[in-house]
Amino acid sequence: MPFNFDAIVIGTGFGGTVAATRLAQKGKKVLMLERGTWWVTPSKLGKAPPSTRDPIPVWAKKQTPQHPVQYWTRPDHRQGLGNFFSAVRSGVNKDGLYQYSMFKQADILTASGVGGGSLIYSNVTVRPEAEVLQGIGLNLADADYQAAYKWMEENRGRLNHIVTKIPLPGRDVTNLTTDDYLYLDRARVLRDAAKLSEGKLGIKLPWKPLDLSLIEYDPHRPDGGDAAKVGTFCQRQGRCILGCLPSARHTFSKTLYTKLLFDPAKGVALSPLAEVREIRQIAGGYEVTYRDHRDDGDKKTVSAPMVFLCAGTLGTTEILLRSRERGGLKLTDKLGTHFSTNGDFGAFVVGTTKPVHSSVGPINTCQVSTKMGGLHIKVEDSAVPEMFAAVTSATLNVLDNFAQREMLKMKMKNAFLGIAMPDLQDFFPKLPDTHDPERNQTEGEMVSNIFFFNVMGQDDASGKFTLKNDRLDLDWDKKIGETPVFQQIETLLKSLAESMGGRYVPFPLWKGLGNKKLVITHPLGGCPIAPTSFDGVVDELGRVFDGSKPKGSTDVLPGLFVVDGSSLPGAVATNPTLTIAAQALKAVNAALP
Repeated sequence: MPFNFDAIVIGTGFGGTVAATRLAQKGKKVLMLERGTWWVTPSKLGKAPPSTRDPIPVWAKKQTPQHPVQYWTRPDHRQGLGNFFSAVRSGVNKDGLYQYSMFKQADILTASGVGGGSLIYSNVTVRPEAEVLQGIGLNLADADYQAAYKWMEENRGRLNHIVTKIPLPGRDVTNLTTDDYLYLDRARVLRDAAKLSEGKLGIKLPWKPLDLSLIEYDPHRPDGGDAAKVGTFCQRQGRCILGCLPSARHTFSKTLYTKLLFDPAKGVALSPLAEVREIRQIAGGYEVTYRDHRDDGDKKTVSAPMVFLCAGTLGTTEILLRSRERGGLKLTDKLGTHFSTNGDFGAFVVGTTKPVHSSVGPINTCQVSTKMGGLHIKVEDSAVPEMFAAVTSATLNVLDNFAQREMLKMKMKNAFLGIAMPDLQDFFPKLPDTHDPERNQTEGEMVSNIFFFNVMGQDDASGKFTLKNDRLDLDWDKKIGETPVFQQIETLLKSLAESMGGRYVPFPLWKGLGNKKLVITHPLGGCPIAPTSFDGVVDELGRVFDGSKPKGSTDVLPGLFVVDGSSLPGAVATNPTLTIAAQALKAVNAALP
């Protein structure tokens, strides 16, 4: 029977959008399958004129059947929490934006929507250290990254540095010597803490702004000039991962609409709420089965000579595991291995000496990179959105008070044993101020002295996915808290916290609520790149190894590709989006000469 399409692209994130744009350029008839739906801003602030406002919903509603459209969570304060939790994808909520997957030693946060991870990521577009790539055997050259930068600019927009409270067109914001007060407070606090900690730790801790894929006002640049007309530049709302209300972020939903979907002549079709279950090899190509949740979850099947898996680390690995288990694909026994946390780690500083105003600015603004114990580590500042300010402040106060009580108990014990005399003031609580203004704080004030670290580093990529009762499972052969990189990270963060004049408080799941457990936002691996099938699942061009061949073979299944984060064989110790794009471009360009 004839194939339905020339190619099927599973997923619409970084790898999926790279694949779709390149396939369209080659004149291919393409179907994109996305498990989520459209997400756009409902805000009238910073939008285009009414005649052109919200073109995606208008287009989506004209499709047959109609494409569902969701709106970023509002209101932007504590009352919005209920709407946020209703946007978490679950067994009964198939159109949620956030997928929170819980495993024994780690929880993983991913996105579910047209645009994939671009909907909730922090806009950071940076290149890893060459030594890190060499360590995991990822062969990406300078030309590959330059191609990725070019593709990003063509399909998303230019990169910007946003570390100041207001746009400063034409200014070098890396060193505002005479206008230091213009820096966002948390960017300045991290910079100053890094300088103080260099002497304490005896290592270099260079600070610099992050390259952000955000629209910033600049009348001298094309994107900034357009932004000035319609008001869509960054307004420092601190809620990038919740959806940008002024629409200043370059999400791939915009790219797919403007570059491909709005024009039927491009040959690209999109089916949202399409949950791919398995892939089966057939003569000359592949058959993809999915549940169509726009049609009561009915199972449907499409076919094509080429399939590009871009469903993310969890999605792609689960689809291939299920396909192997049900006999649809013959794959290597390395499938599911080399899962990497990317060294993701979150922690807080409570009671900073200087205000940090954590809810103001992009979600991430700047970085401090270093090497400790032979491992690369990157520390970024992170916003605390006002929607989460009250619950974050309350939770951290509980954890902080608990930690201080434990410290007090230790001091009392040491005093009793004659080890050291405690400060007597520690034994007496401070009397409350009867005119305490904190009783009527705004959300922003609640986190004005709380700093949030967003950290990445080099783990050993030793996690393993399996399929249990048709559901994805993840575990390690050891306790994840014993991984060396997290011990080095905590040493660094404790020093930075001390330099900020505050107290270090790890993420609640790490210490405050039981055994050490990670919350991961940059999951990698599961379908690792390797020279042969003995060590991996795909080759360096993303082609899936043929598991029916002897171990060590380089034979591949023709027309089947993995072009997302699941193919990275280890941590990149930084935000992985640019690397995913570079690897995807390398694979797709080789597949479409």
